[in-house]
Amino acid sequence: MGMWKDSYAVGHDLIDSQHKELFRMTDDLGEALQRQDGDGPAACARAVAFLKDYVVKHFADEEALQASLGYAGLEAHRRLHRDFVATVLEYEKELIASNFDNKVAQRFAGKLIGWLIYHVVGEDGKITGAISAAAPAQSSSAPFITCFADSAREVLGQMLDAAVEITPEPPAPLGDKSDISVSVGIVGDKPGSAEFVFPLVTALRVVQTLTMMPAADFGEMTESALREIANIISGNAASRIAETGCACDITTPKLFRGQRPLPADGKVIKSDFGSLAVFIADA
Repeated sequence: MGMWKDSYAVGHDLIDSQHKELFRMTDDLGEALQRQDGDGPAACARAVAFLKDYVVKHFADEEALQASLGYAGLEAHRRLHRDFVATVLEYEKELIASNFDNKVAQRFAGKLIGWLIYHVVGEDGKITGAISAAAPAQSSSAPFITCFADSAREVLGQMLDAAVEITPEPPAPLGDKSDISVSVGIVGDKPGSAEFVFPLVTALRVVQTLTMMPAADFGEMTESALREIANIISGNAASRIAETGCACDITTPKLFRGQRPLPADGKVIKSDFGSLAVFIADA
């Protein structure tokens, strides 16, 4: 079934069946946009209509299950649901205003793919204990680079269902001309930015692994998915830093292509899908 993997199951029949429907809809959207046969606008309209209707029931069922289990993260999970619904409504307006422009549709699909996969494997898995309910917070003295690198290792490992490790080798201080980098601003007590640098081949492999569709070219869908992945990684890291008493939040990710100067404080993360580097820069 396309993007769905058995490892994504949380172990609850109703929730898993609903998740499969969400993945089926996302598969249909991604395939329609890949075919470029003119069905993209209709597929986007179907996806938005489906999401506006289906997630209301799905989120209600999921939250009811959480409440019945006494899940401590229920309120935070509800906020994630509300934010997603708001995102869908925002994209609906943008799609309609642009007459379902292909670039907007590709961004919508990339955002949906990144959000859905991580939400199912990284958040919903906590409900029934399919994954650990919480990772240990970093101490307030731990460098930000450690928090962001650990978050990248964890998020990518969950999303790609792969072994991911932080290596001891230092990253190159200057990106390659074909690299893709995503910059996320850090605001709070220690302002700066987190930089995620993907070699082009790694970026394509990541999205191809997530979507189970060919990603021969770096397009809007791949770009949107990578921004969402960086957003998830950074959001998780910022939350853990904030739990230590250090005020920390993030800004909207920005994507850059090509060689650009990078901070010296970084770590390399490797897996079968390739390597990437995470850097932290002070403001």
